Amino acid sequence: MEFFGLDIGSRSIKLVQLNKRRDGYHLIAFGSAPSTGKGLLSEAESDLVALAEAIKKLRREAKIKTKNVVTALPQDQVFTRVVTIPKLSPAELNSALKWEAESFIPLPLSEVTVAHQVVGQIKAGAKEKEEVFLLAAPKRLIDKMVKLLGMAGLTPVSLETEIISMARSLVSPSADTVLLADLGARATDLAVVDGGQTVLVHSIGIAGETLTRAMETQLGLEGRQAEAYKEAYGADPQKLEGKVLQAIDPVLEKITNEMEKTIQFYQTKPSGKKIDRIVLTGGTAGLPEVATLLTKKLNLEVQIGNPFKQLIKDKQEIKVPLNKPYVFAVAVGLAMKQIE
Repeated sequence: MEFFGLDIGSRSIKLVQLNKRRDGYHLIAFGSAPSTGKGLLSEAESDLVALAEAIKKLRREAKIKTKNVVTALPQDQVFTRVVTIPKLSPAELNSALKWEAESFIPLPLSEVTVAHQVVGQIKAGAKEKEEVFLLAAPKRLIDKMVKLLGMAGLTPVSLETEIISMARSLVSPSADTVLLADLGARATDLAVVDGGQTVLVHSIGIAGETLTRAMETQLGLEGRQAEAYKEAYGADPQKLEGKVLQAIDPVLEKITNEMEKTIQFYQTKPSGKKIDRIVLTGGTAGLPEVATLLTKKLNLEVQIGNPFKQLIKDKQEIKVPLNKPYVFAVAVGLAMKQIE
């Protein structure tokens, strides 16, 4: 089936179309455009209309003909958890997962759609247990997304979460176990990826906007100026006498602590493996010297992810924005999804 990946971010819209051949994925088309401000956060019909028109325009500019689309639900609006349960029959598993879902989803089950995927098996004495990745999305959110895509003249063929898409594009199935860190605008999403599968997800409400507010408070800057300074100087200790770094370092320290806790929690699980590498993505990942600073704080290899790395080099590749390829991680991952 021919389709493309669509990432509707809080600040920008990205789309990618790939063609899977015997030698791998080839880049057919891609594009990006500013989002409409409120985007999916708004309930107003006028805001959805504006967002749909922006998607239509971007699709035309990218010259994507197919209307079939795979898109992602915002990570901060879905609920995920990995649970360990005894090995059960399919019918027993569905019943057990219902009870597990009720324990962590703050909504009635009648208001959410629940999906699951078995990600591993472990032995507890003589008994075998399964680790299952549980995902629940509010039906209201799904309905809004389907409505938006319809308004944009598109046919949705699959929905998934942003972190799953990122894992697919940034971490090869043959790679070692890594911690994937999406340093976004409103939240930082952490995921342990093992053998190409997401086996643990943790989110915190500290990210790029928190860094900007810290600069506003500590340096007395207005919003736009603080954002500009953050983008230009990041965590570089040599810029502005290190004042920007001093302002944002406490926030980065909190993010670092959450990374360490996530790694330690996973490594102490019966199925846990050693994590020696962190892959960064999201808008904050590319700030000057942030990756270097995190490397020092964590004493681990930290690299900025490149979703185009797994694709076959061809003529389209020369058009890829080399300065910030990671912003396409979700869109590329969506375009790589296997649709039966």
